[in-house]
Amino acid sequence: MWLPPLTDILALPELASGEPEVVAGGGGLRNQVRWVHVSELEDIAHLLSGGELLLTTGVALETSPQALVGYVESLAAANVAALVIEAGRRFDCVPSAMVEAADRLGLPVILLRREVKFVRVTEEAHSFIIDSQLGELRASQEIHGTFTEMAIEGASTSDIVRQAALMSHLPVLLSSRGRQVLAFETSDVGAALVLSSWEEVSGDIPVSGRTRFLPGEPGWLVTSVGARGETWALLAMMERNGQPSNRAYSILDRAAVGLALNHLVDRDRETLEMQAQRSFLSDLLAGGQTATILQTRAEALGLRAESQEFIASYVRPAQLTGDPAGLPGEADTRDLAQHVSSAAREAGVRCLVAPLASGMVGVLASIPAHGDAQARLTRLAEAIHQSVASDGAPRVLITIGSAVNSLHEVRRSLREAEQVMESLRDPAPKPFYQLPDVRLRGLLHLLRDDARVEMYCERQLGPLLVVDKRSKGELMQALQTFLSQAGNKASTAAALGLSRPTLYARLARIESILGVNLNSVDSRLSLQVALMAMDEACLGR
Repeated sequence: MWLPPLTDILALPELASGEPEVVAGGGGLRNQVRWVHVSELEDIAHLLSGGELLLTTGVALETSPQALVGYVESLAAANVAALVIEAGRRFDCVPSAMVEAADRLGLPVILLRREVKFVRVTEEAHSFIIDSQLGELRASQEIHGTFTEMAIEGASTSDIVRQAALMSHLPVLLSSRGRQVLAFETSDVGAALVLSSWEEVSGDIPVSGRTRFLPGEPGWLVTSVGARGETWALLAMMERNGQPSNRAYSILDRAAVGLALNHLVDRDRETLEMQAQRSFLSDLLAGGQTATILQTRAEALGLRAESQEFIASYVRPAQLTGDPAGLPGEADTRDLAQHVSSAAREAGVRCLVAPLASGMVGVLASIPAHGDAQARLTRLAEAIHQSVASDGAPRVLITIGSAVNSLHEVRRSLREAEQVMESLRDPAPKPFYQLPDVRLRGLLHLLRDDARVEMYCERQLGPLLVVDKRSKGELMQALQTFLSQAGNKASTAAALGLSRPTLYARLARIESILGVNLNSVDSRLSLQVALMAMDEACLGR
């Protein structure tokens, strides 16, 4: 239960009007005040239950030092929050014996220089205590409702951590059992300070246990995230201003419960580590974050940034199965991501791995700048193929982008790997594929939405497409086969199952419609490029 500190009670109007002066026990000004009590009895202590602010004029107190010390000791033993003495009735100042005893026992003693109405003090204080507790209760209900709703609605780990930071106005982070930072929100504190401070203290924190505060500069409020005796992660909040408030405790506890509920609602979803890695890769693709922030996040996820090259990769099943759109199911993509993670560990290549909505698995590898990158990539690709094959899963395709020197350039490597994957058409078996493997088709895939390419296709093939609608596609089929056979009419006729005179007639008609000479290498190349560009444009849609 939240209770106001003594400083808040002393600031209430009626008490403040008495010009309160702390004459002893100044270290206890943060004592919580449960109630305000008025008494002139010297033996009042046995009637108190702790946490009271005791008001007195001292008129009934004996003035001997021994009696005054006994009075102070009895109040301290009863855990009284503080003693307030009004000057003028019995004492003009607090006797030195009381001051010395109160300082020794840590009991705050306050002298009121001016007369106040004790009944007004109790009214103000009790109203303040009750109103504060009601406000705290309402805030607790709001916190509880917010995080419960987020968990039920399937909010992501990052969303829950972000909400905890917004509500507390303090930095919050989620760490795995292995102390890998999975998500963090720094509020108005620099990310480097938050992460370096956590790195210093996290090694000494037990993985399981109740919410606890680790004092320091800064301090950390830490709780476990888990259920049924199993701990999955640690949720931590940085506190830079002394002891954390009750509200901070409540926010951290409810956020931890929200994360646990989120995990239990869908036990089949990817691990927290994989969620964090997917979020990072998505942000890399989106752009907009500074190099410093990207480096900080990468290192928090265990990816070294100094003296490293970064290479992006995509992995997907060679034969697409799953939903009607042809993409693998979510569970299949997560399983493939687990295979890739295991293979990366086996190959000794440091990687971030994440299943993506596109049905592919995104990979970001960190390789020493002066190492043999090609050998490492080959070892990683072979380990992935072996891991998948050992499980009886479908064969996979692996594409790799160019090596880059900074995280800020990773976006280009990711785009290249994606472009290669989308451009592959019945490729020859290889451990992995790069831009040189897709050649002209890769360029046309990249330009598939360019209006100038569309105009080119229209100029080259437009008249034939119009006529071919009436000939059931026979002319386009003949042209495509003829070009694929490198202009060899005999092999084209055999592939189409046509007699040579029939094929010659169709080719002559195509030449007439398009105004070209199919014996010309340039004409065949131009038409081949147009057909390939049309194919890429259709697949892109």
